[in-house]
Amino acid sequence: MIAGVIAFVATVLLVPIVKALCVRWRLFDAPGPLKIHSQPIPRLGGVAIVLAIFEAACGSDPHRALSVWPFFVGLVVIWAVGLADDLRGVSPVLRLAAQFAAGVLLWQHGWRLPILGVGVLDLLATCFFVAAITNSINLLDGMDGLAAGVVGIIAAAYLALPGIPANPFALAVAWSVAGACTGFVIFNLPPAKIFMGDSGSTALGFVIAFLGLDFYRSYPVTPSALFFPLLTAILPLLDSAFAVVRRLRSRASPFYGDRRHLYDRMYARGWTPRRIALASYAITATVAAIALLGVRRESSQFWIIAALSIAILIYAAVRLGSLRGDDRNRPAQNVNAPPMDQECGEPSSTG
Repeated sequence: MIAGVIAFVATVLLVPIVKALCVRWRLFDAPGPLKIHSQPIPRLGGVAIVLAIFEAACGSDPHRALSVWPFFVGLVVIWAVGLADDLRGVSPVLRLAAQFAAGVLLWQHGWRLPILGVGVLDLLATCFFVAAITNSINLLDGMDGLAAGVVGIIAAAYLALPGIPANPFALAVAWSVAGACTGFVIFNLPPAKIFMGDSGSTALGFVIAFLGLDFYRSYPVTPSALFFPLLTAILPLLDSAFAVVRRLRSRASPFYGDRRHLYDRMYARGWTPRRIALASYAITATVAAIALLGVRRESSQFWIIAALSIAILIYAAVRLGSLRGDDRNRPAQNVNAPPMDQECGEPSSTG
């Protein structure tokens, strides 16, 4: 809990400093055809978020932090590539390579998926797991307050796990993420005063992937508990899966940005960014509660509720038109939303 307080306070103090430096050095996210904000917005909030997580995770127990150095190295690699992308632009291949490198580092030191043994297949699966969650959070970061709030709720789900965790450091990391995201949401809710950028969204995605791998290493993995990390992150994972399918169906690169994510389709239907963010928080919290039910006990009730929840989300996404690949080059239109100079949307450089 101390780590959470440290991260919250550090984020609240650092964000105004980062914002002022962005203004001084003119480091803005400019409006464009794949953006829904109409004014330049500072976009390096991820610097404040990652510094706060570092300070909180290390400050709560410096000795234990040294023993999990692979996590920090992986986080620095992901964050540095994301920052470079924010400043000058980085190819998707390089970003994916950095995510796989971080996955290899975690796998070598015992953070692995528990389903494919210890061979090459498990290494590849672990790397894909890290890359999938990292990119899903990055793609979710397309509207004010969305990614930070959802990630904060996912971290809170790990804090609500029953029993005493085998790795207290992971508990400190979860508190750090929850605290940092709560602090950042203050500045990022619509209309956002600062964006986290790729340096923030990819770093948060990597941390959530780490928490998932640590869960597999620390808790008894029953069939229902096996799905806990995936269920808690089901909203960003489904959105990114739909994005890949949609772009491939349109014969476009999976890395090609568009404005047909779930939140874009909700915005086009007349939802305001604040309402979209709050609805996404509610969905994430509900599914996280279902995932916790599966950890607490193995039951047919869990499987029925989980399957029904995923089916509802998939049906809603299809009905909203998230699989349709037309109008890739046009920004989301919302005839009922306030004028664009009043509502700013989070950038979506990769989505």
